[in-house]
Amino acid sequence: MIDEQAETKLILTRLAPLFTAQWHCQYRIDVINNPYGAAINFFLDIRRTHHRERSIPLHTVATQDLEVLERIVWGIRQETALTLNFVNFGHVRWPHSQRWIH
Repeated sequence: MIDEQAETKLILTRLAPLFTAQWHCQYRIDVINNPYGAAINFFLDIRRTHHRERSIPLHTVATQDLEVLERIVWGIRQETALTLNFVNFGHVRWPHSQRWIH
């Protein structure tokens, strides 16, 4: 059984030292579905003007359960206002809210 609160806290603690508010810099959290590894990966994507884009791994959650992911994403959204980008989820809805995942 996966503890969603512990997973959320781990992602946020790894995110905190990497997020330094800078001018002309865009931050985004990429949530990537990995169906081959049966996991969901979280990355911090950093785009700065005149620099290369960086993608820093934050955490891997070993589940494909969308209910667990929905609770983790909800916890992340409560603590940060960064944009979340969902990759490789196809045409799927969240189990609780029934909104499209995008």
